[in-house]
Amino acid sequence: MGKRIISVLIIFGICLSVTACSQVENLFDIMDRITDNPLSGKSTDERIIMSLEDTYPEHTFSAINSFDNDKGEGVFSDENGIEFRVHNLIYNNAYHFGCEDDYLETILNEQNYISQASDIATKYGYVLAYDEENEIVSIQYSADFQQTDDFSYYSKMVYEILNVVEVPTVIDPDTEFSTGEVNYYSRPCMGTLLCDITYNTSKTSLRISFEDKDLSEEQIKAKFKEKYQWLKETQE
Repeated sequence: MGKRIISVLIIFGICLSVTACSQVENLFDIMDRITDNPLSGKSTDERIIMSLEDTYPEHTFSAINSFDNDKGEGVFSDENGIEFRVHNLIYNNAYHFGCEDDYLETILNEQNYISQASDIATKYGYVLAYDEENEIVSIQYSADFQQTDDFSYYSKMVYEILNVVEVPTVIDPDTEFSTGEVNYYSRPCMGTLLCDITYNTSKTSLRISFEDKDLSEEQIKAKFKEKYQWLKETQE
């Protein structure tokens, strides 16, 4: 009987020590995440500036009017005095931060981007649509357009649109979040073109961003063909 009690106590002690070690390891893991987390201890304005400088690596930014949670926006500026809104906080917690900014949009509007891009689209037989409320630019087919697998004209048009204005270097942000992983970003409004692609009665869109500005026409064409092939395979 005494041996059984001793055995039980030994087993209990081993289990307790293993559990304690596991808790200590978890504690150290949490501490490591906190100390390695660039968002830790940062205000909303500081998080916004970090995100902006990742998206626009050639520039530095500062707050003019701090982000107001009640209004859902703040006013920021680059080093050259260009002022713009930051809005739509998507996440703002220990590991995740996401917002949208009008920096690129402000620069594009100063150069009449929508008007110039629309003229280029019309020249190639397409229609440019701008959803002002959601700040989305899309390229759509004209009513009599017949889709083929030759995207030479499409890619040439997109190349011209991306290069019709002068813009800063833009890094397309990673907007995906994973539990326990740190991620922060600012998404540029008007930063992409949604390009319609059809196959039979099905339609999808290819997303082209200003990060693709330096791609050649052939590289843009390859993106179209890849997306078209994907759409085609989903219908077969």
